[in-house]
Amino acid sequence: MNLIVLPARMIGTYSLIYLILPFAIEKRKFVVFSILVAIHIFLYGFLIYASMYYANPYPDFYDFSKQPLFNPAKILIKSASDYVLPIVAATIVLFKKWYLDEIENKKLAEEKVKAELSFLKSQIHPHFLFNTLNNLYALTLIKSDKTPDIVLKLADLMDYMIYKSNDEFVPLVKELEVLEGYVELEKMRYNERLDFRYQVNGEVDTHQIAPLILLPFIENCFKHGASKNRTKVWIDVSLLVEADFLHLKVVNSLPAMGEESGEGSEGIGLKNVRRRLELIYPDRHELLIKKEEAAFRVELKIYWAK
Repeated sequence: MNLIVLPARMIGTYSLIYLILPFAIEKRKFVVFSILVAIHIFLYGFLIYASMYYANPYPDFYDFSKQPLFNPAKILIKSASDYVLPIVAATIVLFKKWYLDEIENKKLAEEKVKAELSFLKSQIHPHFLFNTLNNLYALTLIKSDKTPDIVLKLADLMDYMIYKSNDEFVPLVKELEVLEGYVELEKMRYNERLDFRYQVNGEVDTHQIAPLILLPFIENCFKHGASKNRTKVWIDVSLLVEADFLHLKVVNSLPAMGEESGEGSEGIGLKNVRRRLELIYPDRHELLIKKEEAAFRVELKIYWAK
């Protein structure tokens, strides 16, 4: 009997999962879908009943000869008792589609994050290069003997930024070398007018960090702090590296009243790094940016992944 009704079950099951379900998923017309399912349930029961009616292997037990082919009561009974098979098949198909869609959505989200991170990092290169070239230009105007040294240091920094910072994470010690190289460039420009204090505590050799995530905070001190100030300027940078987190604190003096630019103290570099931190260290960082009466303060805490 099961072999006789198998073709009817196959027709009913495949028509549901390949004709009716796609209509509901693609068109989103659930009222029409409900009507189609109701019709399908009845037709499915009719196919089962008709198969048994015409190919009855046990006439002594199932006598259909005295019953009409179109028997709504019998058809509905068959529909109710046998429709569990199409329902199970449809459930499996829907679960499979949901699972594949989740994988695809996750993949698209990851690709979107990577694309945005790549764009944000690409913004750092010209932004940094233009700022440094401005410094170089200022020194060439006064024919400074430091110009060749600046060119060499700038070449080293650009080599790192363009070719060696493409990995998702780099050794923290290498990132600090780049930061210190940039500071050396700026020291050549400001000479005795700059009071720069720099302190690092903790084990920097055992951790990795996203490339170019610390540099914008230091660069911001010079571009929006020291370069706008005509008098002696100071910058205080301290870095604490613990087993669980990194804590960077950067404080710089502000220009005197009347010397501030219209840009404010937070430029494109800090806006860029804010977004990068949100993407690379979600729920694993704390960033405080505060403009005080005579200083601009930035504190960043990054928690290492467990």
